[in-house]
Parts: sequence; structure tokens; C-alpha cells
Amino acid sequence: MRGAVITLLIVAGALALLPPLFTHGTCTAEFDSASDAMEAARARMVTLADAQQYLASRALPYTVVRPERCESFRPRFVDACPGGPVLLVEIPVKSMVCRYYRAGSTHVQLGFNARLQLTRLQTDMSPYHMLKLPMFDFEIDWAK
Repeated sequence: MRGAVITLLIVAGALALLPPLFTHGTCTAEFDSASDAMEAARARMVTLADAQQYLASRALPYTVVRPERCESFRPRFVDACPGGPVLLVEIPVKSMVCRYYRAGSTHVQLGFNARLQLTRLQTDMSPYHMLKLPMFDFEIDWAK
């Protein structure tokens, strides 16, 4: 009985590792889709007010990081403080496999200068990993 339980646990563990191997680029496609959508909307988000209105119309929650806070204590997702406020947006990932094994959301940073004009648009998602089998000179994409 004990051997059967241990075998079942090993099989369950191995099966839990399989889903990210069969995404066929779904996770990266979702990231690219979110990035492309934000880049296409860039012309509609030229000012802070326009960006807030655009995000609200798409029901995308966002956080405003004031320039003072950015300069004194920069949040970990913000790469650079552009001199004005930064909007942090998280676009949820739809694929359950991608959400669990790679990232729950695509992070978007909209950086504005002191005149509240958009100067920076950056999208990020946790990178996918590669499982390398050096003995066989073989690589497998993990949650790509």
C-alpha cells in the first residue's frame, strides 16, 4: 500500500510538470498581444489624463506612482523614473497554464514627464525557462 501511494505521488508530480511543455507558444503570444495592444493605443495615451481615461474604458486597473515616491523609493517593477508620474498596469493572463507556470499578468509601465506627456511605454512578463538536457544536446521550452 505504501509503495502504491509513493508511486502515485511520483506520477502526480511528473504530470504536474507536463502542462507547460505543451503551450505551443500560447504564453508568449499572450504577452505579444498585450504589448501590441498597448503600443497600438499609444497615440490615444499621449497625456496622463488620456491614459487614465483609456485604461478606465478598458476596465484595466492601474496604480499611479507619483514622481516624489518614484525618486525616493522606486517600486520594484519600475525601471526608471521619467520625471513625472508612472502608471503601473497589470493585464491579466487568460491561459490558466500560463498564469500558473509563468506569470499571472503582463506588467505595463507608462512613464510621463513633468508636463504629463507620455515618454515611456514598457511591457514585461516573467520570462519562460528552458529545460536543458546536456547529455542529449536537447532543449525544451517551459511555458513559452
